[in-house]
Amino acid sequence: MYIFMFLFYEYRCSRKTFRIAAVIIFFVVSAACMWIFFTQGLAAMGQWGVLIGTVPTLIFFFVMSRQRNAQFIFIFCFSDTVCIWIQLATILIDYAMKGDWLVAFILRLVAFPLLEYVVWRWLRRPFLEISRVVRKGWMLFALLTGISYLILVVLSVYPTMILERPGDMPLATMILALIALVYGTIFHVLFEQLRILAAQERQRVLEAQAIVMSHRIEDMHRAEKIMRIERHDMRHQLQTVASLVQRGDSAAVLDYIGASQERLSFIAPKSYCSNPILDAVLVNAAAQSEQLGIAAEITIALPEELPVGALELSIVFANALENAIQAVRDLPDDRRRIICKSVAYPQFMVEISNPYVGDISFNQLGFPITDKPGHGTGTRSIVAFAEKYNALCLFRAENGLFKLQIAMQKP
Repeated sequence: MYIFMFLFYEYRCSRKTFRIAAVIIFFVVSAACMWIFFTQGLAAMGQWGVLIGTVPTLIFFFVMSRQRNAQFIFIFCFSDTVCIWIQLATILIDYAMKGDWLVAFILRLVAFPLLEYVVWRWLRRPFLEISRVVRKGWMLFALLTGISYLILVVLSVYPTMILERPGDMPLATMILALIALVYGTIFHVLFEQLRILAAQERQRVLEAQAIVMSHRIEDMHRAEKIMRIERHDMRHQLQTVASLVQRGDSAAVLDYIGASQERLSFIAPKSYCSNPILDAVLVNAAAQSEQLGIAAEITIALPEELPVGALELSIVFANALENAIQAVRDLPDDRRRIICKSVAYPQFMVEISNPYVGDISFNQLGFPITDKPGHGTGTRSIVAFAEKYNALCLFRAENGLFKLQIAMQKP
């Protein structure tokens, strides 16, 4: 049970404190259960061990938990139920095979590590994301897992151990199948909600990028019209320069050329990179920063061949820069700055940094978390991008700067 809680659980204290407290609780509960076993027998331990093991661990995990709501009840009951489910299933198989506890013992040696690997490999990361994204439905899920837990406990040890009630074993088998189906449905619903929210976030970013691109196109059309006028007037400008040269007025020539260069630089649209999609995102971020009085330092070097699609990469930049802008917009003027830079070699690496105040919390995966509604979606999109392309993605908060660093291998 402890292992499954560790896989899904987010604690509010330091890792060291949590581990020490967990070890103490584990040994206290284990000692109490062993005392009942040696003094009153296996049946008594089965009936009282559940209560003795559940109440102290429930209190312990609740005190240490970052979430103290229906999510916590769901995680706790799910972890306990899975363990009891495996124990009861192995007992039924052992009884059917007349293994005299040997079959059950071997099956548990295989089942628990295998399930822990499956949870760690495929369920833990998306579940931690789900717990941050999904706000509704947890009370219903908590009730389902709580009822499932009570059913398994009563079925296993009340009024006597299940092995002493062979007539109840067909019912126990059907209940085990039903609970597995219930949990499968719950996780399917949760993952589907995560998929829908991710799709909505991608759609939001794409719509924002479409607006940015339309503004970029308008700027380029406007600059092109002005350039046509400038080309038309170039004959007169050259005649003016020629007249000034003939008169030997070099100072006036330099002033005239300088004024022309300044006018042309004002006409030319700002550009940060050669890729039009990414460039539009960077130009938009720079414009937003300028409107909010934020100093934006953007230096972008792109490899000849991008390791990922330009559209997906631009979504990463858009989310990261949006997060950075939101983080510094309320800071004092002298701290309102964003630094965005990338290098192309030896591998494509990106770093976006900004000052911050207060404390930044990170989950067990090293990703920043927030309890503010509507926040954190951009970070999840960045993490999903890194996982898809097996890119190194690091979030750091040090020396008053929050940094996002992404590194990708060459294609």
